Amino acid sequence: MPKKNDLSKMKESLARLNERTKSTEDELKRLEEKRKKIQNSIAEEERKKRTHNLCGIGGLVYKYFGDDISQEEFKEMLDFLFAIDEVQDYVTEEKEKRFLRDNPPVVISENTNSVENIIESNNAKIENA
Repeated sequence: MPKKNDLSKMKESLARLNERTKSTEDELKRLEEKRKKIQNSIAEEERKKRTHNLCGIGGLVYKYFGDDISQEEFKEMLDFLFAIDEVQDYVTEEKEKRFLRDNPPVVISENTNSVENIIESNNAKIENA
């Protein structure tokens, strides 16, 4: 039968663990709020960037087509322009250039510490010995 002393120790231990659990839960809540705040900041910055880009593109549309053009008229003009083979080729080439600019090719260098090289090196040492 456990002693009364053991029971009080277990209760103290339980109280300490409960307190640690509460403080850990508070810390977790604080970190989750911080994470959410950072996510919201990122989303806001991305929205600002997207809005800035759209405004710039809209400004170019107004510059070249006038500020009284409707969405339907602009779409019809783009449909006409993109029906031209040379325009399609040019746009495709520009997309490829942007892709290559934004995604440089991956160069895989020879790993001098590969297992095969180490084995060959060890075999050469043994043969020369």
